[in-house]
Amino acid sequence: MDANQKLTQFMESVTRSTDAEIAQAEREAQQEAEQILQEAETRCRADAEHTVAKARARITAKYQKRMSQIGYNGKTALLSRRQTLLMGLFDALREKLTAFTASEDYLPWMKKLLSENAPEENATVLLREADLPMQQALSQAISVPVSFRADKSILLGGLSVLSADGRRCKNHTLDEAYAEQLRNFYRNHKIDGGNE
Repeated sequence: MDANQKLTQFMESVTRSTDAEIAQAEREAQQEAEQILQEAETRCRADAEHTVAKARARITAKYQKRMSQIGYNGKTALLSRRQTLLMGLFDALREKLTAFTASEDYLPWMKKLLSENAPEENATVLLREADLPMQQALSQAISVPVSFRADKSILLGGLSVLSADGRRCKNHTLDEAYAEQLRNFYRNHKIDGGNE
C-alpha cells in the first residue's frame, strides 16, 4: 500500500470516526432536547393545573358568597313582607277595637266587664281619659263605692281595677288584650318577640 492509499484510508477512518461521534452527539442532543421538552411540558401542565385549581377555588368561593347573599336577601325580604302583613292584620284589629269603643255597644260591655270583675270597696277603677264621662253609669253596675281615675297608659279602652291598698291591679283593658293577642301570635308561630 502506498502512502496515498494509507492517507486515504486514514482520512476515511477519521471521517467515519468523526461521523460516528457526530451521530452519537446528535442522538445525545436529541435525547437531551426531548427530555427538556418533556420536563417543560410537565412543568407547564402542573402550572396550568395549579392555575385552574386556584381559579376554581376563587370562583367557588365567589359563587358561595353570592348564593349566601341571595339567600340572606331573600330571607330578609320574606321576613319584612311577613312583618308588613302581620302589622296590617293587627292594625285592622286595632281599628275594629277603636270603632267598637266609639259604638253604642261599648258602655254596656264596660258595665258587664266591671260587674263580672267586681272590685272591692274603695278600689280605684282606671279608665282612659275619654271614658271618664262613663263613671256615673259604671258605678251603677257595682254595689260598692269606688273611685275613678284616668290612666294615660290605657289607649284603646277597657279598664283596670286597682285594689284599695294600691298593691294589686287587675288589667281588663283592650290594650292588654290586644298586646296578648300579638304575643300569642308571635309565640304560636315561633316568631321573635313572642315572649316580650
